Amino acid sequence: MIKLIIGLVLLLQLNEQSNAQIDGKSAVLNYINNLAKEDGGYGWEDQYDSHLTPTFAAIGVLHHFGELPTDRQTLIKHIQNLHPQRNPNNNEAGNSGTELRDLVYQQIKSLQWLGGDVTEYKNLVSNWETQAGKHANFEKNGHPAFMQEMMTPVVRNLLELPQDESIIDYINERERDNGSFNNVPVSEGGNGNILNTFWGVYARSLLSKEQLNEEVIDWLQNCQLDNGGFTHQPNPIMAVNDEVAYTWAAIKALDKLSSQPYDQEWAIRYLMSLQNSDGGFGNRPGLPSTPMSTFYAIDALATLGVLGALESITLDQNIEPQYQSKDYSDYKIYTVQFQLAGSGSPYEAVMMADSLRIHLWGAKNATAEWLSTAQQIANDQGVEVTFFHADEEYGKHVEVIGMGSYNHLFDPVFPAGSSTKDVGWNFRQSYYYPWQSFQDDYVKPLLDDNGVLLWQVNHNEPASRLLLDESVNNGGYAAISSIHFDQNFLFWLPFLNQYRHQLAIISLQDFHGTESWWWGNEMTHYRNLFLAKEASYESMIEALKNREVITVRHDEVTNNLTRMIGGAPGVREYVTSKVEEWKWWEDGTHAMNHPWAAITILHPDDSFEVGHPNEGVNVRIRLWMDGARQNVGQPIVDLTELKVNGRMVHPESIDEKSRRGQQVDSYYLYSIVQPKPGKNIVEATFKKRNDGSFRTMTTIFNFD
Repeated sequence: MIKLIIGLVLLLQLNEQSNAQIDGKSAVLNYINNLAKEDGGYGWEDQYDSHLTPTFAAIGVLHHFGELPTDRQTLIKHIQNLHPQRNPNNNEAGNSGTELRDLVYQQIKSLQWLGGDVTEYKNLVSNWETQAGKHANFEKNGHPAFMQEMMTPVVRNLLELPQDESIIDYINERERDNGSFNNVPVSEGGNGNILNTFWGVYARSLLSKEQLNEEVIDWLQNCQLDNGGFTHQPNPIMAVNDEVAYTWAAIKALDKLSSQPYDQEWAIRYLMSLQNSDGGFGNRPGLPSTPMSTFYAIDALATLGVLGALESITLDQNIEPQYQSKDYSDYKIYTVQFQLAGSGSPYEAVMMADSLRIHLWGAKNATAEWLSTAQQIANDQGVEVTFFHADEEYGKHVEVIGMGSYNHLFDPVFPAGSSTKDVGWNFRQSYYYPWQSFQDDYVKPLLDDNGVLLWQVNHNEPASRLLLDESVNNGGYAAISSIHFDQNFLFWLPFLNQYRHQLAIISLQDFHGTESWWWGNEMTHYRNLFLAKEASYESMIEALKNREVITVRHDEVTNNLTRMIGGAPGVREYVTSKVEEWKWWEDGTHAMNHPWAAITILHPDDSFEVGHPNEGVNVRIRLWMDGARQNVGQPIVDLTELKVNGRMVHPESIDEKSRRGQQVDSYYLYSIVQPKPGKNIVEATFKKRNDGSFRTMTTIFNFD
């Protein structure tokens, strides 16, 4: 009765302020129906295909309203193949190195809502073991993600499998005296986290006959903020913000404890305030709608018993959203790549930038000398490319108290010419940062140097939310990596999709090896486009901060469809309208614009170049190979003849292998000990293996 009264009071207050055009329930259903994709599932608003997580969210919302599709068998069959890493028709997810069990939970729960058979999952779930010590968790002490571990008892319960009570000790070690739960054992310190606490309470209720610690009720209620929403723990020192996921977790946990928010009316007000004119709900007031934030809000309202209130709320769907597009008509589209080669041949790096139209080249872990050499070559040759630092620091950890210590989170971007000695942020000195030290000693000096951080990857959702929310609030991470090698992190870490409305989404090359040439195939698969009025480092950083960046993939991994991710309102539309200006493939054949070969003239002082001579000049030719990343592979083209000043010559073929026998370099080398004074002409003819076509490339150099 109290819930009903609160709901009615709220309805009256909201109706007085509304412009009636459509009721809240109908608006939600319209939003969900607009997420339907041609392949049979539901997906994010900005994608052309479905994904498990928005499908789970959509079915959950439809279930609550009793509006499930009539053709359930088609949807059931689709969901059975919709796990992003086990879908036989989808190669984009890639391997995460660890198992994201919440995706299996979403799959099973969706099928159960639809009345589908979930028997086939019993064997999979029965074989789940702890993921403690998994290297791919990137946690220094081997702690697994608590939320993922809790999926085992939760999903076993859904499947009516017997519980494995050996996990109880693991759970008990992570329960704080106040009844909350977090990722690391109590002995390592830190308060609880609201997401981990919900899953901990849920799992404990399934496993133990002991009464739950009711002190957690006060802890959960004290997570409520003045606006009615909930944050991740009482009085947090970092990431101080409300969030629909936190509010949902609090309401669900309290319900399992037969309790409710301290101020339930304001919790309802908060949830209602998240609904947008499109009918969906955002993660925070004023943010655009997302499928999962809509599910969280609807599920929370249903748990509070006030879901029916939406039928009496009216929305004006003609209201323009506050996140409107700006006029980009006088902007240009430029290409930036992060973590390309920062070693090997600077000549070939400049040539690749020119051939592939890369305007800004973020060099991974490059020395200042390599960057300055590459930039000088570009300037001398009139190639419009700017080189800058885009590093990945190995072995560094940031500790989030209660969560653990994580690496793969130190990917700084900063301008060429900066160094630790010059700017004072000694990122080479320390290999362990408590969170506050990370903010004060690493992030702030980097930002002061006009740098930013790129988020690479972290499998722990609650920990990731803290660091990303802190960056949204106070600066730090300016962009989240999505496409990385053949992986798309957003496919198996789908919670990251909500941040596309707050942070830039980029692709990350993450170069390995020594030579940019052998990374050429990767460079033709995906790239980042940004809008600016000039192709400068400063304008690129500004574009990142304004989310005027979009990452684009078009290759065999996407079946030659064009995948676009991210971008502020209007960015995608503008980029799409100018596709002929930036696309790197041929329509019909989808052939990439990779150069057939790299012909480089080497001098004695070219210290960065393999095969540079002691005297005279050397001609080095690298062929286009079919290798992936640092693997050389087999030739796509062959060198058929080489002429120097009109005379046929015969270069030496050189193959270099690693200690393990892997081929790491391959090139032709021809030495000209005494070049003729003045102009010299090098002509190389190549034959493409797949179609027999020929191409001649000419290089001219002057010798004094």
